[in-house]
Amino acid sequence: MDEDRLTHQLQELEDVLARFQRTIRTYFLSQTFGLTGSQIFVLRYLSSCPQAKASDIARVSGLSPGAVTQVCDELVRMGYVERLRSNDDRRVVNVVITKKGREQFEVIRKLRSDRVRSILEQLGPNDVDEFLRIVNRIVEIVESESDGKR
Repeated sequence: MDEDRLTHQLQELEDVLARFQRTIRTYFLSQTFGLTGSQIFVLRYLSSCPQAKASDIARVSGLSPGAVTQVCDELVRMGYVERLRSNDDRRVVNVVITKKGREQFEVIRKLRSDRVRSILEQLGPNDVDEFLRIVNRIVEIVESESDGKR
């Protein structure tokens, strides 16, 4: 590939990804009922597993353990999660989503789903298929390169 063209494409990709991230964050977080992106991530994660230690949440979220503690403190204060000591090992504290947290996350999930549907409908089926094909290909490349580095 032509080096100048590749350099230009890399710059364009960085620019569009930054714009994409900024606009998507604004678009999806504009109606999140006072929750941050990290809080929503934790609710999403806990809605798909019965319980998790803060260290598990930190590992999958990329947040520091301290940040996870802070996020969970706020979610506990809001009544969306609770901390429970393990019956097997009292030193272990698990974070569990509450009924209120599950209901709130479902409202957010539905809102986001409706917004994504609207975007996809505006793109049309051919563009959606092409977008999914390209994103899947990028993920395959990154995963194969990551597997080789382990």
